[in-house]
Amino acid sequence: MSTHISAVNQKLVFARQLLRMLDIKGSSGSSSHQIAATAQSVAVQLHQAWLWHCRNIAEGYKLRDVESITDGDSLVAQLALQGKCPGEAVELQTLQHDSNSWLSELLQAHKNIYLLPVVRKAEMDADRLPMISLDGPAVVEWTLESAQLWLQSMEELIDRHREMMIEF
Repeated sequence: MSTHISAVNQKLVFARQLLRMLDIKGSSGSSSHQIAATAQSVAVQLHQAWLWHCRNIAEGYKLRDVESITDGDSLVAQLALQGKCPGEAVELQTLQHDSNSWLSELLQAHKNIYLLPVVRKAEMDADRLPMISLDGPAVVEWTLESAQLWLQSMEELIDRHREMMIEF
């Protein structure tokens, strides 16, 4: 069994656990900060699952330099050099570039986590604590619904790709 398969499975479990922890508490009892922190954490876990899934596909198609795969584009490019064009790789690349896809949304949200926000002004939050309001270059609405959609979509994609690769 591939190390990448185990790593992908681990990241999916971690994302599920993060959502379950907030679900146990009840999202209605969770603060907006807890929801945003959970959604961001899920995005980090799913981004890593996506990267390792790309590398698992590369490994399945016998690419030599699996570690050079960083996204759908590099996967398709490396496979093309060997005269291969599997549907799984093309689907990843297509989803990555479709601005309306769940994967594109996830990747943009993940990228946003690492961008330094811009300070607007100090405001009082719901708990009456002074908070500095931060705006990112592309504001992401961190919701449990988005995180759940990303997880469900990622799981469906990975399961489908694994079935396709077994047939190969």
